[in-house]
Amino acid sequence: MSAILSKRFKKLRKELQYWQSELEYIQEVLKEWHYKFEEYHREYCTENEIDLTELNRKNSEAVKSMIPPSLCKMPESGTQKFEDRTDEKHFKKIYKELAKKLHPDVGGDEEEFKEVMVALSEKNFDKLLDISEKHDILIEMDENLNKVLSKQIERKKEEINKEKSTYSWKLYSCGENKNCKESLIKDFLKQLFDY
Repeated sequence: MSAILSKRFKKLRKELQYWQSELEYIQEVLKEWHYKFEEYHREYCTENEIDLTELNRKNSEAVKSMIPPSLCKMPESGTQKFEDRTDEKHFKKIYKELAKKLHPDVGGDEEEFKEVMVALSEKNFDKLLDISEKHDILIEMDENLNKVLSKQIERKKEEINKEKSTYSWKLYSCGENKNCKESLIKDFLKQLFDY
């Protein structure tokens, strides 16, 4: 393995960790702010005598499509599919190395092995690498592995952009700016109800 390949892996690994951390932060914020947005837009409608019940009734399909995925039931574990055979190969390769050391049948900790299984089912490459690192399991590096890391980074960025495009995140970003909040609610009512 060349030094450049190794350095690129380390760089990509750190970048993936950063984007994973950023995504987790945004998702944590949104757990609270989805509800705050709901509360704020209801208060706005009440204060401005907008019949939200009637608007919801008339536009029930549009309302359903606007519910943030994080408020809906999460998919069952293992429902995510691999988009690429190379990705699948690397995930399984790392999983096998972890299973050799962590599977309860070989004396491993059951809870830690469950973490491995969850990471695999969620296609969370970052988590698998964290567990590997924690247990000093060396990962065979090659250019394909670096490509997998690059794809994972791009997926994290896409997820972040999707989360940041929600009205809840935009409300959070308004901070204490009342004009920003009112403008956002007006845009929301216009988009959802053409009001």
